Amino acid sequence: MQTIHKQRVALCNSIDEMLSAYENGEQLSNQNWMDLNDAFGSFGLPLENILFELVEKMANNDTESFTELRRYFDRMYDNVHLAAAESCLVSEDYTIGKFGYDREFASYISYIHSKSSKELYNDVYERLIEVKEKNPDWYSLITAGSRGWYFETNWLDGVDGDNNSLITNRIAALKCNADKLVQLYTILSDAVSRRSLLAIIKFYLTWDYSDCLKIASYADLEIDTSIYPFYENEVFVDCGCYIGDTVVQYANVVNDKWKQVYTYDISRPSIEVIKKNLADLNNVDIRHKGTGDKNTLMTLVGMDQPFHGNKLSSTGEGEKIPVVRLDDDIKEPISYLKIDCEGMDKETLNGAYGHIRKYHPKLHVDSYHKLGDLIDIPFLILKIDPTYSLSLRIMHSIGEPFRFPITGFYGV
Repeated sequence: MQTIHKQRVALCNSIDEMLSAYENGEQLSNQNWMDLNDAFGSFGLPLENILFELVEKMANNDTESFTELRRYFDRMYDNVHLAAAESCLVSEDYTIGKFGYDREFASYISYIHSKSSKELYNDVYERLIEVKEKNPDWYSLITAGSRGWYFETNWLDGVDGDNNSLITNRIAALKCNADKLVQLYTILSDAVSRRSLLAIIKFYLTWDYSDCLKIASYADLEIDTSIYPFYENEVFVDCGCYIGDTVVQYANVVNDKWKQVYTYDISRPSIEVIKKNLADLNNVDIRHKGTGDKNTLMTLVGMDQPFHGNKLSSTGEGEKIPVVRLDDDIKEPISYLKIDCEGMDKETLNGAYGHIRKYHPKLHVDSYHKLGDLIDIPFLILKIDPTYSLSLRIMHSIGEPFRFPITGFYGV
């Protein structure tokens, strides 16, 4: 177990003993509660976190706050112990080469540092020629068959094509962020996450996606109970609900014992399908809105049908969709937040800044809509609340062809 996790577990156990003593009738002084406040502070929790507010109430003899204090701490306790258990499977310092994937990661980082962008581009291009020769069907899929699938301005015309900006931009992302990739690798909470990051880098440089598929989480398993602890009476917010499939998964996991579910989607046809798919579920609030970092109107870009690639633009003609900050649109504490917003993912995170800092909800944030998201999203999460334990997963739909790594970060 890594040292930081040992310290957090020990601190959590001490806090649990104090709260248990209170439950068993032992009187705690005002100083005891202030010591508890300092203990929470040593975790690095944001000052807005509700635990500080509840401890202050207890110090002022507001004994009715204890039940809520206990509930929030118990969830923190679970998260800390889960993260500690996972940390047993990763090296405290990857450069030691404790595991084979650590050594392989180090070799790829060294390769990125040692080559110029032009040299890396030429290497990747040569590999693409090999793909065309050895696997023509997949080559056709990732070139002509994938037009419209890649995000931003990325394009892959292929061998002798006019526009292979996808290669150029992937190389730029790796070269510009090599040191941040190392930092990200060291903070990821488990072996699967580190191997996932390695698999993505390997794919960008070699077109070999075998490792991505080996460790992929399948799309019908987004509600991952190996990462998240789930409880009754939670508030689940699904941003980018599509047709309600994740909510159905969630209902199957928690047996419909939530307090409230909020869904957001920008497509009117999708909203109609969501209503049908979730008609038998209680306490579901379906909202035809987008989510972002400000309250505004944006233009819908996409298809007039349920489509997971519909997105919003700040310019252009078309249907205007209201976009809201979750901090303004949802008044009750969020306990689980899923974000799959086709390029508005970071904006949605920033729009939920207050909820995240105060209530530390479970997070699932997709990180493949923009090349920079793989780096930007985890560090944004930790900027908002540095106490999150982060996992990275590659997701894949059974029966669907592999085009590129579909990734998401899970935070507890």
